[in-house]
Amino acid sequence: MKERLCEAPIRRALAAAALSLLSGGICWAQAPASTGPGRPVAANGPRVRVDPETGLPPGTPDFRGIWTNRWIVNMADGRFVEKTVNVLFTDKGRRIYNERTENFQKDDPNLTCLPSGLPRAAGTPYPLKIMQTPEEVVFLYEGGLHTFRIVPTDGRPHKKDPLTWYGDSVGRWDGDTLIIDVIGFNDKSWLDSSGYPHGEKLHLVERYRKTDPQTLRYEVTIEDPEYYTQPWMTTWTYRLSPTTEIMEYFCTENERDRVHIVGK
Repeated sequence: MKERLCEAPIRRALAAAALSLLSGGICWAQAPASTGPGRPVAANGPRVRVDPETGLPPGTPDFRGIWTNRWIVNMADGRFVEKTVNVLFTDKGRRIYNERTENFQKDDPNLTCLPSGLPRAAGTPYPLKIMQTPEEVVFLYEGGLHTFRIVPTDGRPHKKDPLTWYGDSVGRWDGDTLIIDVIGFNDKSWLDSSGYPHGEKLHLVERYRKTDPQTLRYEVTIEDPEYYTQPWMTTWTYRLSPTTEIMEYFCTENERDRVHIVGK
């Protein structure tokens, strides 16, 4: 089979793959070199082989598309997730969670249109669109204040001291599973709608895997020694929704709901 060198940086690999299909060749894309953590530059990295049918490295699972799931109100409750989880709190974690439960979550950051953070954004009842290139996976959330995540899969390390709503994500492929390690959170979001707390020491390990062509299984392990005595894990699934489109959604626009929130 004739090989073809794509005259494009890696972000244009999908277009190059289409041209390769016409010529019957194997497409190669240029991987970025790096001048430091989180600072890739194109032009002189090693070549990356791209499957002309998918535009992705051969064997890489294809998660692209729009996925939907139910509202994960409580990520430890078997009514919403795969199974009920016994969450072991520290004294501080139990106190804060009880306060939020007893006052009907009146201080939920989502009520003032603040970002959902993680893993809450993955459990909204709104569509999720996943996009892929050979070097990254992009998550577009319709809900959770219409936000996005860019997860590099090119081997770069974590950034230093990010402290953001969605933390700093780095991903890698393990067979058919995308594993994402996330650190560097601020302490302003909730883990879910029921009010599980976290602080700046939060560490998440997310795993995405297709169990069949229409189903994407999501597993997340939560570690935060300030609020939980040991790590805990929960799981739910998405269904592929090829006829769904992501709509523009900003809860800050014409917001009329806060005055009706019932709390103690």
